[in-house]
Amino acid sequence: MIVTAAEDIELLRKAGKLAGEVLEEICKLIVPGVTTWDIDQAAEKLIRDSGAIPTFKGYRNFPASICTSVNEEVVHGIPSKHKVLREGDVISLDLGVTFRRQANGKKQDFIGDTAVTVPVGKISPRLEKLLADTQLSLYAGIQAARGGATLDDLSGAIEDVALAAGYGIVREYGGHGIGYNYHEDPFILNYRSGSRAKLKPGMVIAIEPMFNQGGDRVKVKGDGWTVVTQDYKPSAHFEHSLLIIDGALPEVLTRRPSENI
Repeated sequence: MIVTAAEDIELLRKAGKLAGEVLEEICKLIVPGVTTWDIDQAAEKLIRDSGAIPTFKGYRNFPASICTSVNEEVVHGIPSKHKVLREGDVISLDLGVTFRRQANGKKQDFIGDTAVTVPVGKISPRLEKLLADTQLSLYAGIQAARGGATLDDLSGAIEDVALAAGYGIVREYGGHGIGYNYHEDPFILNYRSGSRAKLKPGMVIAIEPMFNQGGDRVKVKGDGWTVVTQDYKPSAHFEHSLLIIDGALPEVLTRRPSENI
């Protein structure tokens, strides 16, 4: 989607800013012994107390406010009172924030979407590198996401980091357009496909590299949501929502307060 109305851009900035702030706050809760349910409840309260709506809750019947994906879980993990974090785990925290405007009897949503993977206590050096490299690929994608660049420029920047480090790249899932709706065109791969489609000023997109310590292949668990690596090796996932600007670096709408980008 392309956004040109100044008021709409400001509402998207507002949604992205809150998403980044909430994500930073719930990262502080990640310690051994906490449940993924506890994290979800804290996120929902922060979002609703700010006058916003948790985007994920009820989306295609998703039962929670955030996705919590642990270790071999790649994305879309469902928070649970029975899922207790342990020392040495890694967890992807993925959330969306919606501000809703009503005008002329119609509802219009403005959405920010972001994710980060964090350690639970002390993790192995190999896991630390997986997280660092996946985040590095997100930043490489941001550097490539300039107005006039192609989707392959962006996807290739992400892929290059994975190939250099020897990670599996999740191929069935990726980034997407966002803004008025949670998922919009274009679908954004984390590897080159030959796409020459251009990034246009005013586009709002979410880019989200997902790297696996093992192979590329993933599958969906019996709950119909949780995506896991087929070889059950750990995965990492990072995401930001961006506003594309002509010939310049994009505006990172979901930057966390302490994040230096």
